[in-house]
Amino acid sequence: MDDQGCPRCKTTKYRNPSLKLMVNVCGHTLCESCVELLFVRGAGNCQECDTPLRKSNFRVQLFEDPAVDKEVEIRKKVLKIYNKREDDFPSLVEYNDFLEEVEEIVFNLTNNIDVENTKKKMETYQKENKEVIQKNKIKLSREQEELEEALEVERQGNEQRRLLIQKEEQMQQMLKRKNKQELLDKLGQHISLAPAPKIEEVLYEYKPLHVETYGPQVPELELLGKLGYLNHVRAASPQDLAGGYTSSLACHRALQDAFSGLFWHPG
Repeated sequence: MDDQGCPRCKTTKYRNPSLKLMVNVCGHTLCESCVELLFVRGAGNCQECDTPLRKSNFRVQLFEDPAVDKEVEIRKKVLKIYNKREDDFPSLVEYNDFLEEVEEIVFNLTNNIDVENTKKKMETYQKENKEVIQKNKIKLSREQEELEEALEVERQGNEQRRLLIQKEEQMQQMLKRKNKQELLDKLGQHISLAPAPKIEEVLYEYKPLHVETYGPQVPELELLGKLGYLNHVRAASPQDLAGGYTSSLACHRALQDAFSGLFWHPG
């Protein structure tokens, strides 16, 4: 059987993530739909071990292994009877023996080992220790009440602290808004409503860059073609012209580099 599926309808959590598995005292699993169908009258037998079961005793399976749920439920029932404490024994050795006996009972009932004799043993113990069991039940109830009271006091204290923190945060927010408004009011008092003065500026005038080559005078761009400088220069393509390249500009810069530093003197 798939531990994460119903053995009767074969539905698994893989195919139906919302599947809710239920387990009873026998430790065998059924899905919630099968429980409703098979135990519509409130009672019935387990499909696997034929144990008589009640619908009201089915509970949601908490662990992946249903045997763990079975052990947890059995342990709760056993400890309601075997509820002695260490101070009920004259020595620690006897208390440890008692704990071992409890574990043996839980183990037997969980694994279906000598069930009848184990149940008879529990009944005998319950009869012989009726007064102690009842006394410890009352003591446990008082301790639970004290614990609940302490938890309630702590909850109320936490609630009061939460309200104080919330109130302090609200005060801080109000103070921030107040300070912000005061700052805006001060700024408004110092802001002049007069129009801003106009600043008169001189328009930019382009001046061509003068390059001193210390050599022969480089011909103007317009004369390079007439003087034959462009005869052996690659003509500019439409793509070159789109990028800002012209043959005359490239030739002019090459002539500047060539004439620079020749220290030419007319004869």
